[in-house]
Amino acid sequence: MNLAGLEEYLFTAGLTLAFVATIASIAIGRRHFAAALRESGLNARKLAIAIGILAIFVFAEAAFVVPTQQLFFDDAIYQAGALDLLHTGQAWMCNYGSPSLCYSGQIYHEPIGTSFNIAIAFAIGGINSGAAYNAEFFLGGVAVFMTFLVALVMTGDFTASAFAELLMALSPALLTWARPTTSDMPMLAYSLVALFCVLVFMKKKKAITLSAAVFSLAVLTYMKVDALAYIIVIPAMFLVLDESSMGKSLALNFKRLKDHLMDTEFLVILLLLVLAVSPEAVYTVHELVSGSYGYQGAYLQNSCVSPGSANSTIVANGKIGIQEFDANICSNLEFWADAFDKEYIVQPLAFTALGILGAALMAVYDRRLLLAIGGWFLVFFLIYTSFYAGSVTYGVDWRFMLSLIAQASIFGGYGASKVIETIREGNHGQ
Repeated sequence: MNLAGLEEYLFTAGLTLAFVATIASIAIGRRHFAAALRESGLNARKLAIAIGILAIFVFAEAAFVVPTQQLFFDDAIYQAGALDLLHTGQAWMCNYGSPSLCYSGQIYHEPIGTSFNIAIAFAIGGINSGAAYNAEFFLGGVAVFMTFLVALVMTGDFTASAFAELLMALSPALLTWARPTTSDMPMLAYSLVALFCVLVFMKKKKAITLSAAVFSLAVLTYMKVDALAYIIVIPAMFLVLDESSMGKSLALNFKRLKDHLMDTEFLVILLLLVLAVSPEAVYTVHELVSGSYGYQGAYLQNSCVSPGSANSTIVANGKIGIQEFDANICSNLEFWADAFDKEYIVQPLAFTALGILGAALMAVYDRRLLLAIGGWFLVFFLIYTSFYAGSVTYGVDWRFMLSLIAQASIFGGYGASKVIETIREGNHGQ
């Protein structure tokens, strides 16, 4: 190991620590996780149904979707990074080296999370593109099942959760991007894992559930630079949902923090968390400040005017900005209305209609839930719509919509549940 590559070893060490700590915390605290799920209404029959819905996704993906490299260069870079992680432990793409040592390499503008997952797949299934695609496929399945668990703990409504999982399983965006090697699928899967762990901590405030929550969030930050937003989004969702009001939630959780600040368990978790996230935090801040992401000279389609007309294209003047938002907003709204079916960029209109219905009904029955899920959706919609390459018509960047599919599915599941409940009540009233 030389000093020039030390930073890359620290990335690997930080993510490995967070990953192992997350798995260990869930395993040790499994009784608390199981209790939280039972209290949310889960039983063996309902679990079997959820697994059956997951099987629908697995069958649809395996039977109808051909594994294809869709994101050129990035796809190869993630796999090359996985090779280096596996052979040398360095979190970079090697340009010159041997099987055991890299002399010259570079860090990609995304964190190492995607390559880390692929490296695990390479270790299990051998070094081949099929193993890389199957790693993403596995994470797609995780995202489907975790959508069910997140929705169940949030709502306590099995019907809403099962329909949310089904909508997720049949989402064309998820089915399309469940095999190519991109950073969006890992971010989706790990964001749902982290949110689930935080929701369990909300119900079972134990040191071990806190450990699972904070370390799963740490793992998430290594998946994509954009995942840094979850450092704010998920704790905010916790505060919204934890108590009867945000004010009460803030007061009670601040008191809990103060009461346990010097507890040995808390201090150990805090120390390990700092060690785990420090390399990624430094890298992410540096990327956000200095990374250009290739915006210079990029031409954007102004999706709110007709192609070929005046001002139909603009030149990007930054990574994120109002000008970029104005250009992307129409296409990113039209995505939800099945407007791009000829380009295989589709969110079925029926799914969107159910989601809108669900959001409207949440406004009536559970405004805190609407605020939590709606805020989660809105943050990432605004981030990508303001990003110069965030339009669904910008190359293959409609993959960014994966960050919004779970929220839309949970809304849709809630809407479907309320419709079924109304029909049942109507039948009982006859």
